[in-house]
Amino acid sequence: MKKIFLLFFTFASLLFCKDELLNTVEDFLHYENKLNDLNIKSDGNSSRFANEKKELTELKEKILNNLPRLISSQENNISLVFKAEKDILTQRINEAKDGEKANLHFKMMNAELDLVFYDSLLSLKTLFQGNANSQDIKNLLDENMLKIDTKIDENLNKDMQDKIDVKIKAYDEILNFLKQNAYSLQGNFIFSTLRLDDIINYINSFFTVKYINVGKIVLCIAILLFFDLLKNIIPMLIYKILVEILLSSTAKQAKQDELRDIFVKKNKKAIRLILFAYALSICVSVIYYPTPVDLSLTNAFYILYAILFTYLILGLLDSYGIILLAKLAKKSGKKEVVNLIIKIIYFIIIIISTLFILARLGFNVSAIIASLGIGGLAVALAAKDVIANFFASLLLSFDDSFNQGDWVEIGNIQGTVVETGLRKTTIRTFDNCLVFLPNSTVMSSNISNWSRRKIGRRLKMSLGLTYEAKADQLEHCVKDIREYLLNSPLVAQADDDAVKYGDYRLKYKQNLVSVNDLEGYKNACYVALSAFKDSSIDIELDFFIKNTDKRGFFEARQTIMLDLMRIVEKNNLSFAYPSLSVYLENNKA
Repeated sequence: MKKIFLLFFTFASLLFCKDELLNTVEDFLHYENKLNDLNIKSDGNSSRFANEKKELTELKEKILNNLPRLISSQENNISLVFKAEKDILTQRINEAKDGEKANLHFKMMNAELDLVFYDSLLSLKTLFQGNANSQDIKNLLDENMLKIDTKIDENLNKDMQDKIDVKIKAYDEILNFLKQNAYSLQGNFIFSTLRLDDIINYINSFFTVKYINVGKIVLCIAILLFFDLLKNIIPMLIYKILVEILLSSTAKQAKQDELRDIFVKKNKKAIRLILFAYALSICVSVIYYPTPVDLSLTNAFYILYAILFTYLILGLLDSYGIILLAKLAKKSGKKEVVNLIIKIIYFIIIIISTLFILARLGFNVSAIIASLGIGGLAVALAAKDVIANFFASLLLSFDDSFNQGDWVEIGNIQGTVVETGLRKTTIRTFDNCLVFLPNSTVMSSNISNWSRRKIGRRLKMSLGLTYEAKADQLEHCVKDIREYLLNSPLVAQADDDAVKYGDYRLKYKQNLVSVNDLEGYKNACYVALSAFKDSSIDIELDFFIKNTDKRGFFEARQTIMLDLMRIVEKNNLSFAYPSLSVYLENNKA
Protein backbone atom coordinates (compact mmCIF):
# COMPACT_ATOMS: atom_id res chain seq x y z
CA MET A 1 0.00 0.00 0.00
CA LYS A 2 2.86 2.33 0.85
CA LYS A 3 4.50 1.70 -2.55
CA ILE A 4 1.29 2.52 -4.40
CA PHE A 5 0.91 5.74 -2.40
CA LEU A 6 4.47 6.84 -3.21
CA LEU A 7 3.95 6.07 -6.89
CA PHE A 8 0.73 8.10 -6.95
CA PHE A 9 2.46 10.96 -5.13
CA THR A 10 5.28 10.97 -7.68
CA PHE A 11 3.03 11.20 -10.73
CA ALA A 12 0.82 13.78 -9.06
CA SER A 13 3.87 15.87 -8.21
CA LEU A 14 5.17 15.59 -11.75
CA LEU A 15 1.81 16.68 -13.12
CA PHE A 16 1.64 19.59 -10.69
CA CYS A 17 5.22 20.70 -11.25
CA LYS A 18 5.10 20.82 -15.01
CA ASP A 19 6.28 24.40 -14.91
CA GLU A 20 8.11 26.47 -17.50
CA LEU A 21 11.65 25.42 -16.51
CA LEU A 22 10.86 21.71 -16.66
CA ASN A 23 9.04 22.07 -19.98
CA THR A 24 11.91 24.11 -21.44
CA VAL A 25 14.55 21.54 -20.44
CA GLU A 26 12.39 18.75 -21.88
CA ASP A 27 12.14 20.73 -25.13
CA PHE A 28 15.93 21.02 -25.16
CA LEU A 29 16.25 17.24 -24.69
CA HIS A 30 13.76 16.69 -27.48
CA TYR A 31 15.78 18.88 -29.88
CA GLU A 32 18.99 17.15 -28.83
CA ASN A 33 17.48 13.73 -29.58
CA LYS A 34 16.28 14.92 -32.99
CA LEU A 35 19.74 16.30 -33.77
CA ASN A 36 21.28 12.99 -32.74
CA ASP A 37 18.89 11.09 -35.02
CA LEU A 38 19.69 13.40 -37.95
CA ASN A 39 23.43 12.92 -37.40
CA ILE A 40 22.95 9.15 -37.52
CA LYS A 41 20.83 9.37 -40.67
CA SER A 42 23.28 11.71 -42.44
CA ASP A 43 25.93 8.95 -42.20
CA GLY A 44 28.90 11.34 -42.14
CA ASN A 45 27.55 13.59 -44.89
CA SER A 46 27.49 17.01 -43.26
CA SER A 47 25.40 18.58 -46.03
CA ARG A 48 22.43 16.27 -45.50
CA PHE A 49 19.68 17.69 -43.30
CA ALA A 50 21.77 20.90 -42.96
CA ASN A 51 18.72 23.16 -42.78
CA GLU A 52 16.98 20.96 -40.20
CA LYS A 53 20.13 20.85 -38.08
CA LYS A 54 20.54 24.62 -38.28
CA GLU A 55 16.94 25.18 -37.22
CA LEU A 56 17.26 22.79 -34.26
CA THR A 57 20.53 24.43 -33.20
CA GLU A 58 18.90 27.88 -33.25
CA LEU A 59 16.00 26.60 -31.13
CA LYS A 60 18.50 25.23 -28.62
CA GLU A 61 20.33 28.57 -28.49
CA LYS A 62 17.07 30.39 -27.73
CA ILE A 63 16.39 28.00 -24.86
CA LEU A 64 19.92 28.46 -23.48
CA ASN A 65 19.63 32.25 -23.54
CA ASN A 66 16.30 32.08 -21.71
CA LEU A 67 17.42 29.59 -19.03
CA PRO A 68 18.93 32.05 -16.47
CA ARG A 69 15.58 33.87 -16.23
CA LEU A 70 13.67 30.60 -15.79
CA ILE A 71 16.10 29.38 -13.15
CA SER A 72 15.73 32.59 -11.12
CA SER A 73 11.94 32.57 -11.33
CA GLN A 74 11.62 28.85 -10.47
CA GLU A 75 9.44 28.40 -7.39
CA ASN A 76 8.80 24.63 -7.23
CA ASN A 77 11.45 22.30 -5.87
CA ILE A 78 11.59 19.92 -8.83
CA SER A 79 14.36 17.90 -7.20
CA LEU A 80 11.86 16.49 -4.69
CA VAL A 81 9.98 14.82 -7.55
CA PHE A 82 13.06 13.05 -8.88
CA LYS A 83 14.22 12.16 -5.37
CA ALA A 84 10.85 10.50 -4.68
CA GLU A 85 11.03 8.70 -8.02
CA LYS A 86 14.55 7.49 -7.18
CA ASP A 87 13.40 6.11 -3.81
CA ILE A 88 10.52 4.21 -5.46
CA LEU A 89 12.79 2.79 -8.16
CA THR A 90 15.34 1.70 -5.56
CA GLN A 91 12.68 -0.30 -3.76
CA ARG A 92 11.33 -1.75 -7.01
CA ILE A 93 14.80 -2.84 -8.17
CA ASN A 94 15.30 -4.70 -4.92
CA GLU A 95 11.99 -6.54 -5.36
CA ALA A 96 12.07 -7.02 -9.18
CA LYS A 97 12.90 -10.18 -11.05
CA ASP A 98 16.01 -10.38 -13.26
CA GLY A 99 14.09 -9.77 -16.50
CA GLU A 100 12.63 -6.52 -15.19
CA LYS A 101 15.80 -5.03 -13.70
CA ALA A 102 17.34 -3.68 -16.93
CA ASN A 103 14.39 -1.38 -17.60
CA LEU A 104 14.29 -0.28 -13.95
CA HIS A 105 18.02 0.49 -14.02
CA PHE A 106 17.43 2.63 -17.09
CA LYS A 107 14.72 4.60 -15.27
CA MET A 108 16.94 4.85 -12.19
CA MET A 109 19.79 6.26 -14.28
CA ASN A 110 17.44 8.88 -15.77
CA ALA A 111 16.14 9.83 -12.32
CA GLU A 112 19.68 10.19 -10.90
CA LEU A 113 20.76 12.39 -13.81
CA ASP A 114 17.62 14.53 -13.46
CA LEU A 115 18.18 14.83 -9.71
CA VAL A 116 21.79 16.01 -10.07
CA PHE A 117 20.91 18.39 -12.92
CA TYR A 118 17.94 20.07 -11.24
CA ASP A 119 19.76 20.22 -7.91
CA SER A 120 22.48 22.20 -9.65
CA LEU A 121 19.88 24.58 -11.15
CA LEU A 122 18.24 25.16 -7.77
CA SER A 123 21.65 25.80 -6.18
CA LEU A 124 22.36 28.20 -9.01
CA LYS A 125 19.15 30.05 -8.23
CA THR A 126 20.37 30.53 -4.64
CA LEU A 127 23.67 31.95 -5.93
CA PHE A 128 21.84 34.35 -8.25
CA GLN A 129 19.76 35.66 -5.36
CA GLY A 130 22.88 36.08 -3.22
CA ASN A 131 24.71 38.07 -5.96
CA ALA A 132 27.48 35.45 -6.03
CA ASN A 133 30.64 36.04 -8.03
CA SER A 134 31.52 34.18 -11.23
CA GLN A 135 34.01 31.84 -9.55
CA ASP A 136 31.36 30.49 -7.16
CA ILE A 137 29.06 29.84 -10.12
CA LYS A 138 31.82 28.03 -12.02
CA ASN A 139 32.76 25.87 -9.03
CA LEU A 140 29.14 24.78 -8.55
CA LEU A 141 28.70 23.91 -12.22
CA ASP A 142 32.04 22.06 -12.44
CA GLU A 143 31.12 19.95 -9.45
CA ASN A 144 27.74 18.96 -10.89
CA MET A 145 29.09 18.36 -14.41
CA LEU A 146 31.58 15.94 -12.88
CA LYS A 147 28.74 14.10 -11.10
CA ILE A 148 26.76 13.81 -14.34
CA ASP A 149 29.74 12.64 -16.42
CA THR A 150 30.65 9.91 -13.93
CA LYS A 151 27.19 8.31 -13.87
CA ILE A 152 27.72 4.75 -15.16
CA ASP A 153 25.47 1.71 -15.01
CA GLU A 154 26.78 -1.55 -16.45
CA ASN A 155 23.30 -3.08 -16.43
CA LEU A 156 22.15 -1.04 -19.44
CA ASN A 157 22.11 -2.39 -22.99
CA LYS A 158 23.51 -0.39 -25.93
CA ASP A 159 20.20 1.23 -26.89
CA MET A 160 19.56 2.36 -23.32
CA GLN A 161 23.15 3.58 -22.93
CA ASP A 162 22.87 5.63 -26.16
CA LYS A 163 19.75 7.38 -24.82
CA ILE A 164 21.52 8.08 -21.53
CA ASP A 165 24.54 9.45 -23.42
CA VAL A 166 22.29 11.88 -25.31
CA LYS A 167 20.81 13.13 -22.03
CA ILE A 168 24.27 13.49 -20.45
CA LYS A 169 25.41 15.43 -23.50
CA ALA A 170 22.37 17.74 -23.32
CA TYR A 171 22.78 18.39 -19.59
CA ASP A 172 26.52 19.00 -20.06
CA GLU A 173 25.78 21.48 -22.83
CA ILE A 174 23.36 23.40 -20.63
CA LEU A 175 25.67 23.51 -17.61
CA ASN A 176 28.68 24.35 -19.77
CA PHE A 177 26.76 27.24 -21.36
CA LEU A 178 25.97 28.59 -17.89
CA LYS A 179 29.62 28.17 -16.90
CA GLN A 180 30.89 30.02 -19.97
CA ASN A 181 28.53 32.89 -19.17
CA ALA A 182 29.27 32.87 -15.44
CA TYR A 183 30.87 36.30 -15.64
CA SER A 184 27.75 37.71 -17.27
CA LEU A 185 25.48 35.97 -14.76
CA GLN A 186 27.26 37.16 -11.64
CA GLY A 187 25.81 40.04 -9.69
CA ASN A 188 26.82 43.61 -10.53
CA PHE A 189 29.91 44.50 -8.46
CA ILE A 190 28.47 47.65 -6.92
CA PHE A 191 25.05 46.02 -6.52
CA SER A 192 26.51 43.10 -4.56
CA THR A 193 29.20 45.07 -2.68
CA LEU A 194 26.85 47.80 -1.43
CA ARG A 195 24.02 45.31 -0.85
CA LEU A 196 21.58 47.38 -2.87
CA ASP A 197 19.00 44.60 -2.48
CA ASP A 198 18.79 45.51 1.22
CA ILE A 199 18.20 49.15 0.28
CA ILE A 200 15.39 48.11 -2.10
CA ASN A 201 13.71 46.07 0.62
CA TYR A 202 14.17 48.88 3.15
CA ILE A 203 12.50 51.45 0.84
CA ASN A 204 9.69 49.05 0.00
CA SER A 205 8.99 48.60 3.73
CA PHE A 206 7.73 52.22 3.77
CA PHE A 207 5.91 52.25 0.43
CA THR A 208 3.62 49.55 -0.90
CA VAL A 209 2.18 50.21 -4.33
CA LYS A 210 0.50 47.44 -6.31
CA TYR A 211 2.43 46.41 -9.45
CA ILE A 212 5.09 49.07 -8.81
CA ASN A 213 8.40 48.46 -7.00
CA VAL A 214 9.00 51.86 -5.43
CA GLY A 215 12.36 50.80 -3.98
CA LYS A 216 13.78 50.01 -7.43
CA ILE A 217 12.53 53.28 -8.94
CA VAL A 218 13.95 55.42 -6.12
CA LEU A 219 17.27 53.57 -6.19
CA CYS A 220 17.62 53.95 -9.99
CA ILE A 221 17.01 57.71 -9.78
CA ALA A 222 19.57 58.02 -6.96
CA ILE A 223 22.18 56.05 -8.96
CA LEU A 224 21.73 58.20 -12.07
CA LEU A 225 22.02 61.42 -10.03
CA PHE A 226 25.12 60.17 -8.20
CA PHE A 227 26.99 59.25 -11.40
CA ASP A 228 25.91 62.55 -12.96
CA LEU A 229 27.76 64.31 -10.13
CA LEU A 230 30.86 62.20 -10.79
CA LYS A 231 31.11 63.23 -14.46
CA ASN A 232 33.01 66.42 -13.57
CA ILE A 233 35.05 64.96 -10.72
CA ILE A 234 36.47 61.81 -12.36
CA PRO A 235 38.25 63.58 -15.30
CA MET A 236 40.02 65.92 -12.89
CA LEU A 237 40.91 63.01 -10.60
CA ILE A 238 42.45 61.06 -13.49
CA TYR A 239 44.30 64.22 -14.53
CA LYS A 240 45.75 64.55 -11.02
CA ILE A 241 46.91 60.93 -11.04
CA LEU A 242 48.31 60.81 -14.57
CA VAL A 243 49.39 64.27 -15.71
CA GLU A 244 50.75 66.04 -12.65
CA ILE A 245 53.33 63.29 -12.05
CA LEU A 246 54.91 64.38 -15.33
CA LEU A 247 55.50 67.94 -14.14
CA SER A 248 58.37 68.91 -11.89
CA SER A 249 57.73 70.90 -8.77
CA THR A 250 59.18 73.95 -10.50
CA ALA A 251 56.86 73.73 -13.51
CA LYS A 252 55.04 76.91 -14.30
CA GLN A 253 51.39 77.16 -13.33
CA ALA A 254 50.56 78.27 -16.88
CA LYS A 255 51.96 74.99 -18.19
CA GLN A 256 49.89 73.03 -15.67
CA ASP A 257 46.74 74.89 -16.68
CA GLU A 258 47.44 74.26 -20.38
CA LEU A 259 47.98 70.53 -19.83
CA ARG A 260 44.86 70.26 -17.67
CA ASP A 261 42.76 71.96 -20.34
CA ILE A 262 44.13 69.64 -23.05
CA PHE A 263 43.66 66.49 -20.98
CA VAL A 264 40.19 67.25 -19.64
CA LYS A 265 38.89 68.53 -22.97
CA LYS A 266 40.17 65.42 -24.78
CA ASN A 267 38.85 62.82 -22.33
CA LYS A 268 35.86 64.37 -20.56
CA LYS A 269 33.29 63.16 -23.09
CA ALA A 270 34.53 59.55 -23.05
CA ILE A 271 34.57 59.43 -19.24
CA ARG A 272 31.06 60.87 -19.05
CA LEU A 273 29.76 58.25 -21.48
CA ILE A 274 31.43 55.43 -19.53
CA LEU A 275 29.96 56.67 -16.24
CA PHE A 276 26.50 56.94 -17.78
CA ALA A 277 26.76 53.45 -19.32
CA TYR A 278 27.86 51.96 -15.99
CA ALA A 279 25.11 53.77 -14.10
CA LEU A 280 22.62 52.42 -16.63
CA SER A 281 23.95 48.87 -16.17
CA ILE A 282 23.51 49.14 -12.38
CA CYS A 283 19.95 50.37 -12.91
CA VAL A 284 19.25 47.41 -15.19
CA SER A 285 20.61 45.07 -12.48
CA VAL A 286 18.29 46.75 -9.99
CA ILE A 287 15.28 46.40 -12.30
CA TYR A 288 15.99 42.72 -13.01
CA TYR A 289 16.70 41.83 -9.37
CA PRO A 290 16.49 39.09 -8.13
CA THR A 291 16.91 37.46 -11.57
CA PRO A 292 20.17 37.90 -13.55
CA VAL A 293 20.18 40.44 -16.35
CA ASP A 294 19.25 38.98 -19.72
CA LEU A 295 22.40 37.66 -21.44
CA SER A 296 21.76 39.56 -24.67
CA LEU A 297 21.46 42.79 -22.71
CA THR A 298 24.61 41.98 -20.72
CA ASN A 299 26.51 41.35 -23.95
CA ALA A 300 25.21 44.64 -25.35
CA PHE A 301 26.64 46.45 -22.30
CA TYR A 302 30.01 44.70 -22.69
CA ILE A 303 30.16 45.72 -26.35
CA LEU A 304 29.29 49.28 -25.36
CA TYR A 305 32.04 49.22 -22.69
CA ALA A 306 34.56 47.95 -25.25
CA ILE A 307 33.74 50.80 -27.64
CA LEU A 308 33.78 53.47 -24.93
CA PHE A 309 36.99 52.25 -23.26
CA THR A 310 38.69 52.08 -26.65
CA TYR A 311 37.57 55.67 -27.24
CA LEU A 312 38.93 56.65 -23.80
CA ILE A 313 42.28 54.87 -24.19
CA LEU A 314 42.86 56.44 -27.61
CA GLY A 315 41.99 59.81 -26.07
CA LEU A 316 44.47 59.20 -23.24
CA LEU A 317 47.15 58.34 -25.79
CA ASP A 318 46.39 61.54 -27.69
CA SER A 319 46.73 63.62 -24.52
CA TYR A 320 48.67 61.98 -21.69
CA GLY A 321 50.44 59.50 -23.97
CA ILE A 322 51.68 62.18 -26.36
CA ILE A 323 53.07 64.23 -23.45
CA LEU A 324 54.82 61.21 -21.93
CA LEU A 325 56.18 59.88 -25.22
CA ALA A 326 57.34 63.35 -26.25
CA LYS A 327 59.47 63.43 -23.12
CA LEU A 328 60.88 60.00 -23.96
CA ALA A 329 61.59 61.14 -27.52
CA LYS A 330 63.35 64.24 -26.23
CA LYS A 331 65.60 62.12 -24.02
CA SER A 332 66.35 59.39 -26.57
CA GLY A 333 66.34 61.53 -29.71
CA LYS A 334 64.52 58.75 -31.61
CA LYS A 335 61.29 60.56 -32.42
CA GLU A 336 60.45 58.31 -35.36
CA VAL A 337 60.64 55.19 -33.16
CA VAL A 338 58.29 56.81 -30.64
CA ASN A 339 55.87 57.75 -33.43
CA LEU A 340 55.96 54.20 -34.76
CA ILE A 341 55.29 52.85 -31.26
CA ILE A 342 52.24 55.13 -30.95
CA LYS A 343 50.83 53.87 -34.27
CA ILE A 344 51.43 50.23 -33.28
CA ILE A 345 49.73 50.80 -29.91
CA TYR A 346 46.72 52.32 -31.70
CA PHE A 347 46.58 49.31 -34.01
CA ILE A 348 46.84 46.77 -31.15
CA ILE A 349 44.13 48.51 -29.10
CA ILE A 350 41.69 48.53 -32.03
CA ILE A 351 42.43 44.86 -32.85
CA ILE A 352 41.89 43.75 -29.23
CA SER A 353 38.68 45.75 -29.00
CA THR A 354 37.41 44.30 -32.29
CA LEU A 355 38.15 40.72 -31.22
CA PHE A 356 36.40 41.29 -27.88
CA ILE A 357 33.31 42.67 -29.61
CA LEU A 358 33.27 39.75 -32.08
CA ALA A 359 33.52 37.30 -29.19
CA ARG A 360 30.56 38.96 -27.47
CA LEU A 361 28.56 38.80 -30.69
CA GLY A 362 29.01 35.04 -30.69
CA PHE A 363 31.82 34.66 -33.20
CA ASN A 364 34.52 32.08 -32.55
CA VAL A 365 37.57 34.29 -32.10
CA SER A 366 39.96 31.31 -32.03
CA ALA A 367 38.60 30.20 -35.40
CA ILE A 368 39.03 33.74 -36.76
CA ILE A 369 42.65 33.86 -35.61
CA ALA A 370 43.27 30.37 -37.01
CA SER A 371 41.72 31.36 -40.33
CA LEU A 372 44.29 34.15 -40.60
CA GLY A 373 46.91 31.42 -40.96
CA ILE A 374 44.91 29.70 -43.69
CA GLY A 375 44.27 32.91 -45.59
CA GLY A 376 47.69 34.33 -44.77
CA LEU A 377 49.20 33.34 -48.09
CA ALA A 378 46.38 34.93 -50.09
CA VAL A 379 46.54 38.09 -47.99
CA ALA A 380 50.31 38.22 -48.31
CA LEU A 381 50.11 37.96 -52.10
CA ALA A 382 47.34 40.54 -52.35
CA ALA A 383 48.99 42.99 -49.96
CA LYS A 384 52.68 42.21 -50.46
CA ASP A 385 53.52 45.89 -50.98
CA VAL A 386 51.72 46.87 -47.76
CA ILE A 387 53.52 44.14 -45.83
CA ALA A 388 56.86 45.06 -47.39
CA ASN A 389 56.35 48.71 -46.41
CA PHE A 390 55.35 47.75 -42.87
CA PHE A 391 58.46 45.62 -42.26
CA ALA A 392 60.58 48.27 -43.94
CA SER A 393 59.21 50.81 -41.44
CA LEU A 394 60.35 48.57 -38.58
CA LEU A 395 63.80 48.17 -40.10
CA LEU A 396 64.15 51.90 -40.75
CA SER A 397 63.10 52.75 -37.20
CA PHE A 398 65.67 50.47 -35.61
CA ASP A 399 68.34 50.66 -38.32
CA ASP A 400 69.20 54.23 -37.26
CA SER A 401 69.68 55.46 -40.84
CA PHE A 402 68.01 58.77 -40.05
CA ASN A 403 65.88 60.54 -37.47
CA GLN A 404 63.04 63.00 -37.69
CA GLY A 405 64.36 66.41 -38.68
CA ASP A 406 67.46 65.05 -40.43
CA TRP A 407 68.56 66.48 -43.76
CA VAL A 408 68.68 63.49 -46.08
CA GLU A 409 69.02 62.69 -49.76
CA ILE A 410 67.17 59.56 -50.92
CA GLY A 411 67.53 58.91 -54.63
CA ASN A 412 66.94 62.29 -56.24
CA ILE A 413 64.84 63.59 -53.33
CA GLN A 414 66.52 65.91 -50.86
CA GLY A 415 64.92 67.48 -47.81
CA THR A 416 64.08 67.13 -44.11
CA VAL A 417 62.53 63.96 -42.68
CA VAL A 418 59.05 64.70 -41.29
CA GLU A 419 58.16 61.20 -40.05
CA THR A 420 58.40 57.50 -40.79
CA GLY A 421 54.95 55.89 -40.78
CA LEU A 422 53.80 52.29 -41.12
CA ARG A 423 53.62 52.59 -44.92
CA LYS A 424 55.55 55.66 -46.01
CA THR A 425 58.29 58.10 -45.08
CA THR A 426 57.41 61.79 -45.41
CA ILE A 427 60.06 64.30 -46.52
CA ARG A 428 59.73 68.09 -46.75
CA THR A 429 61.97 69.33 -49.58
CA PHE A 430 63.79 72.66 -49.47
CA ASP A 431 61.28 73.95 -52.02
CA ASN A 432 58.64 73.33 -49.32
CA CYS A 433 57.15 70.38 -51.19
CA LEU A 434 55.91 67.40 -49.16
CA VAL A 435 57.10 64.11 -50.69
CA PHE A 436 55.82 60.64 -49.68
CA LEU A 437 58.18 57.74 -50.29
CA PRO A 438 57.12 54.09 -49.73
CA ASN A 439 59.28 52.59 -46.98
CA SER A 440 60.32 49.71 -49.23
CA THR A 441 61.65 52.25 -51.77
CA VAL A 442 63.59 54.06 -49.03
CA MET A 443 65.12 50.77 -47.87
CA SER A 444 66.28 49.88 -51.39
CA SER A 445 67.69 53.37 -52.14
CA ASN A 446 71.01 54.97 -51.26
CA ILE A 447 70.49 57.25 -48.26
CA SER A 448 72.73 60.28 -47.72
CA ASN A 449 72.29 61.74 -44.26
CA TRP A 450 73.81 65.22 -44.15
CA SER A 451 72.75 65.73 -40.53
CA ARG A 452 75.11 63.04 -39.26
CA ARG A 453 78.01 65.51 -39.10
CA LYS A 454 79.19 66.59 -35.67
CA ILE A 455 82.09 68.82 -36.75
CA GLY A 456 83.30 69.57 -40.25
CA ARG A 457 81.41 70.66 -43.37
CA ARG A 458 83.59 70.62 -46.46
CA LEU A 459 84.45 73.80 -48.34
CA LYS A 460 86.49 73.50 -51.52
CA MET A 461 87.50 76.54 -53.57
CA SER A 462 90.14 77.90 -55.92
CA LEU A 463 91.77 81.34 -55.83
CA GLY A 464 92.84 82.49 -59.31
CA LEU A 465 95.73 85.02 -59.21
CA THR A 466 97.14 87.03 -62.11
CA TYR A 467 100.33 86.06 -64.00
CA GLU A 468 102.01 89.25 -62.78
CA ALA A 469 102.60 87.40 -59.47
CA LYS A 470 106.16 86.44 -58.61
CA ALA A 471 107.01 82.97 -57.27
CA ASP A 472 108.06 84.34 -53.87
CA GLN A 473 104.80 86.25 -53.56
CA LEU A 474 102.76 83.14 -54.36
CA GLU A 475 104.74 80.99 -51.92
CA HIS A 476 104.29 83.54 -49.15
CA CYS A 477 100.55 83.88 -49.90
CA VAL A 478 100.01 80.10 -49.75
CA LYS A 479 101.87 80.03 -46.42
CA ASP A 480 99.72 82.85 -44.99
CA ILE A 481 96.49 81.21 -46.12
CA ARG A 482 97.51 77.85 -44.60
CA GLU A 483 98.48 79.50 -41.32
CA TYR A 484 95.20 81.41 -41.24
CA LEU A 485 93.09 78.29 -41.76
CA LEU A 486 95.06 76.28 -39.18
CA ASN A 487 94.36 78.93 -36.54
CA SER A 488 90.85 80.06 -37.44
CA PRO A 489 88.13 79.22 -34.87
CA LEU A 490 85.72 78.82 -37.79
CA VAL A 491 87.71 75.93 -39.31
CA ALA A 492 87.84 72.36 -37.96
CA GLN A 493 91.30 71.75 -36.46
CA ALA A 494 93.32 68.59 -35.94
CA ASP A 495 92.26 68.27 -32.30
CA ASP A 496 88.55 68.52 -33.17
CA ASP A 497 87.92 64.79 -33.07
CA ALA A 498 85.53 62.20 -31.62
CA VAL A 499 87.79 61.33 -28.70
CA LYS A 500 87.81 64.95 -27.54
CA TYR A 501 84.08 65.63 -27.86
CA GLY A 502 82.59 62.11 -27.59
CA ASP A 503 82.00 59.97 -24.51
CA TYR A 504 84.67 57.85 -22.82
CA ARG A 505 83.74 54.68 -24.78
CA LEU A 506 85.11 56.17 -28.01
CA LYS A 507 88.58 56.33 -26.46
CA TYR A 508 88.66 52.54 -26.29
CA LYS A 509 86.70 52.05 -29.50
CA GLN A 510 89.23 53.95 -31.64
CA ASN A 511 91.40 50.84 -31.90
CA LEU A 512 88.51 48.91 -33.41
CA VAL A 513 86.98 51.41 -35.82
CA SER A 514 87.61 54.87 -37.26
CA VAL A 515 85.66 56.78 -34.62
CA ASN A 516 85.96 60.11 -36.42
CA ASP A 517 84.28 58.71 -39.53
CA LEU A 518 81.76 56.82 -37.40
CA GLU A 519 80.70 59.85 -35.38
CA GLY A 520 81.04 62.50 -38.11
CA TYR A 521 84.25 64.47 -37.39
CA LYS A 522 86.34 65.86 -40.27
CA ASN A 523 89.33 68.22 -39.83
CA ALA A 524 91.59 67.88 -42.87
CA CYS A 525 93.06 71.06 -44.34
CA TYR A 526 94.93 71.38 -47.67
CA VAL A 527 96.30 74.54 -49.32
CA ALA A 528 98.58 74.47 -52.38
CA LEU A 529 99.13 75.78 -55.92
CA SER A 530 97.08 73.61 -58.23
CA ALA A 531 97.22 74.77 -61.84
CA PHE A 532 98.48 77.21 -64.46
CA LYS A 533 95.38 78.17 -66.37
CA ASP A 534 94.87 80.40 -69.37
CA SER A 535 94.11 83.47 -67.34
CA SER A 536 95.26 82.64 -63.81
CA ILE A 537 97.54 80.78 -61.45
CA ASP A 538 95.25 78.82 -59.09
CA ILE A 539 95.65 78.17 -55.40
CA GLU A 540 93.36 75.28 -54.30
CA LEU A 541 91.87 75.19 -50.80
CA ASP A 542 90.19 72.07 -49.35
CA PHE A 543 89.18 72.28 -45.69
CA PHE A 544 86.23 71.79 -43.29
CA ILE A 545 84.24 74.55 -41.59
CA LYS A 546 83.52 73.65 -37.99
CA ASN A 547 79.83 74.59 -38.05
CA THR A 548 77.70 72.09 -40.00
CA ASP A 549 74.28 73.77 -40.01
CA LYS A 550 73.33 75.82 -43.03
CA ARG A 551 73.16 79.25 -41.42
CA GLY A 552 76.40 78.79 -39.48
CA PHE A 553 78.15 77.39 -42.56
CA PHE A 554 77.11 80.34 -44.76
CA GLU A 555 78.21 82.92 -42.20
CA ALA A 556 81.57 81.20 -41.62
CA ARG A 557 82.18 80.89 -45.38
CA GLN A 558 81.53 84.60 -45.86
CA THR A 559 83.95 85.55 -43.09
CA ILE A 560 86.67 83.25 -44.43
CA MET A 561 86.29 84.54 -48.00
CA LEU A 562 86.67 88.16 -46.86
CA ASP A 563 89.75 87.24 -44.82
CA LEU A 564 91.26 85.46 -47.85
CA MET A 565 90.80 88.63 -49.92
CA ARG A 566 92.72 90.58 -47.26
CA ILE A 567 95.56 88.04 -47.32
CA VAL A 568 95.80 88.29 -51.13
CA GLU A 569 95.88 92.12 -50.93
CA LYS A 570 98.50 91.95 -48.14
CA ASN A 571 100.82 90.00 -50.45
CA ASN A 572 100.37 92.59 -53.25
CA LEU A 573 98.58 90.10 -55.43
CA SER A 574 95.37 90.47 -57.36
CA PHE A 575 92.66 88.14 -58.49
CA ALA A 576 92.61 87.12 -62.12
CA TYR A 577 89.62 87.21 -64.34
CA PRO A 578 89.12 86.01 -67.93
CA SER A 579 90.72 88.52 -70.32
CA LEU A 580 92.00 88.76 -73.88
CA SER A 581 95.18 90.63 -74.84
CA VAL A 582 95.40 92.02 -78.39
CA TYR A 583 98.88 92.89 -79.82
CA LEU A 584 99.13 95.20 -82.86
CA GLU A 585 102.21 94.75 -85.03
CA ASN A 586 103.42 97.79 -86.93
CA ASN A 587 104.87 96.61 -90.27
CA LYS A 588 106.90 99.35 -92.05
CA ALA A 589 107.23 99.08 -95.78
